[in-house]
Amino acid sequence: MRTGNLFQTITIKVITETVTSGDVTQVLSAGVTVRAAVKQIDGTRYLASEELVDREVYEIITWDKSLGSNLQITYGTKTLYPILPPTVNADKSYRGTVKIIAATKV
Repeated sequence: MRTGNLFQTITIKVITETVTSGDVTQVLSAGVTVRAAVKQIDGTRYLASEELVDREVYEIITWDKSLGSNLQITYGTKTLYPILPPTVNADKSYRGTVKIIAATKV
C-alpha cells in the first residue's frame, strides 16, 4: 500500500435533507477528519451574472469506503461537493481506497 501519498487532511460531512411542513432543509453531520491525497485536475473561469467565477475540480483519494454521494468536503479553505459517485479502487497498490471527484460549488 502507498500510505505515504495520503498526507493531506480533509473533513467529510454527510448532507441529509429533511422535509418539515413542506420545507426542505439540509443538515450536516458533525464531520470526520481523514487522511487523503488531494490533487486539482481542472479549473475554469467564466462569466456568470456579470461576475467572474472560478470552478475548481479535485481528485480525492481516501480510505473510507462507506461514503455516499451526498457529501460536503472541506479542504483547507475550500468547500467541495462530489460531481460523480465515489468509486472504490481495486488495484493492488491502492487496495481499499476510494476516489472522489469533487468541485467547488458555483
